[in-house]
Amino acid sequence: MVIFKLSGLPCQHVIVVCYFSHLELTTYIHPIYSLNTINKAYELQFHLVKNKDYWSTYTEPNFIQDPHTCHKAPGRPTTNRIHNEMDQPDPNKGTKCSYYRNEGYHRGNCPYRHLFFLTLILNFRIG
Repeated sequence: MVIFKLSGLPCQHVIVVCYFSHLELTTYIHPIYSLNTINKAYELQFHLVKNKDYWSTYTEPNFIQDPHTCHKAPGRPTTNRIHNEMDQPDPNKGTKCSYYRNEGYHRGNCPYRHLFFLTLILNFRIG
């Protein structure tokens, strides 16, 4: 019944029960989904603009992507996402090792790297 409360449409199992019980399904559907309501929504006539000459001019600012903020890995397709200053790394933030979460170095030059892989191998053999 949660779906019915959110959307006004009955769940699939309610439709099946109504069908087999010979109950009128329209009593369980919100009136907004009736054909009469849908026809009222499209009662007004839509007027099409025939030519681009009649279009109003766009006065809002144009957004042009800065090519220096668009980064991609080699061999990957270019992205259409517009990057901003939030995408730039924080220069004050130090590097952190992803193996031991220690600051000051990364996993490529981790002094305990061999120990990390040794514990992985031992845990794999024991487990």
